[in-house]
Amino acid sequence: MIRMSLMKILEEEYMKKHPRSRNLYSRALKCFASGVTHDGRYVKPFPIYMVKADGAKKWDVDGNEYIDYVMGHGALLFGYNDKRLRRAVESVLSNIHMGSCTELEIEWAEMIKKLVPCARDGFVRACACGSEAIAMAVRLARVHTGRDKIVVHEGCYHGKWESVILAHNGPPYGLCNTRGIPKSVGENTIIIPYNKPEIVEKVFATGDVACIILQGNAPYTKEYMKELRELTEKYGVVFILDEVVSGFRYAAGGAQEYYGVTPDLAVLGKIVGGGAPIGAICGSRELLQYYEFRDDEYWNRFVRISIGGTWNAQPICISAGLEAMKIIDMERNEIYPRLYKICERLVDSIVKCAEEAGIRVSVGGTPPERPMAYIHPKFADGSSPLAAYAFYLSMTNNGVFPYRTGRFVPCVKHSDEDLNRTENAMRKAMEVLKKDNLVPSCDS
Repeated sequence: MIRMSLMKILEEEYMKKHPRSRNLYSRALKCFASGVTHDGRYVKPFPIYMVKADGAKKWDVDGNEYIDYVMGHGALLFGYNDKRLRRAVESVLSNIHMGSCTELEIEWAEMIKKLVPCARDGFVRACACGSEAIAMAVRLARVHTGRDKIVVHEGCYHGKWESVILAHNGPPYGLCNTRGIPKSVGENTIIIPYNKPEIVEKVFATGDVACIILQGNAPYTKEYMKELRELTEKYGVVFILDEVVSGFRYAAGGAQEYYGVTPDLAVLGKIVGGGAPIGAICGSRELLQYYEFRDDEYWNRFVRISIGGTWNAQPICISAGLEAMKIIDMERNEIYPRLYKICERLVDSIVKCAEEAGIRVSVGGTPPERPMAYIHPKFADGSSPLAAYAFYLSMTNNGVFPYRTGRFVPCVKHSDEDLNRTENAMRKAMEVLKKDNLVPSCDS
């Protein structure tokens, strides 16, 4: 009864602060399944509708201000409404889509080649999003090796494409939320645990694995990454690094720069478009050659991979992405120390506030031991959905906007004042979790 009453208080405060969002949600329910266009935006009793964003803050339709930690689902390294990115976008608004090649796309690819290790001596190909780039990378690996099976790690997210979503939904991995995916897809997808090179070698030794995909922001050890690189070379398996999240966030050269391991292929998204929708695949010429046209009819008809897309290298996305990478290239010595400092402060605040409340809450990994693209409180009871829900309600009621799961995505625009206010909101949220017995106490 106590739990229900405290949750009721949180929900009542939430509804009182957001009457216009509640009304908009009533309209949305008539248009979209469950009223939303993204699973991550679904929250009870209704999502909050935003109208404005600037820097590290955004404002809802009821005029409430928030320190934001969604950051365009991780696509915004420089916060909202960055003047430099806005000017870059405005410069191409008269040519939104010409359906032709542009100099901008060359400059964009040249900047990727400059920053991303695996692209320096290779090729780049643009596409519409990270999920599409993953599918392209897997197909390249299958064509190149003549094999069908792919290897992914438990719990890793590589988009909604059939073969890779099997690893994300679970446990049990490969079984949850698989309706509509043919069994034959699962037969060619091998799901393995983290940091177990002996398992990887056993799987590779079968001789039927085309590629292994690693999520750049997953908790791999440096030793594991280096052993994987050696094993992929030993068994002729294509090493694909999914840098949609970690690209330009771990370092200017992404996770591959941090780990000191160069993959065969890297998949990019989010920041590579400066907040606009785009994806890219880059890496070995030996692999990306399959996109080449040749004066060879057999090659063009039976070997070459045909690829296109209405939004490939769309000027707005290319211009925003190019400007973002230029800033990263020029200011990397300021950007990444600042970003790591923000990550450290968020981790310290979570741990500190949990200790003050006398509850057990941990955070996976701590910078600079391992850079963190996302900061995520892990509740000791298994990250209870009810605890995460209470945490989200309390944080938003106090002017801080994390993901509904309690995840935080930092940007370089988060100020010390923002971090102080965030810690104060965390302190209140942790007290709610303690009073409502939603997570175990330190004594239990």
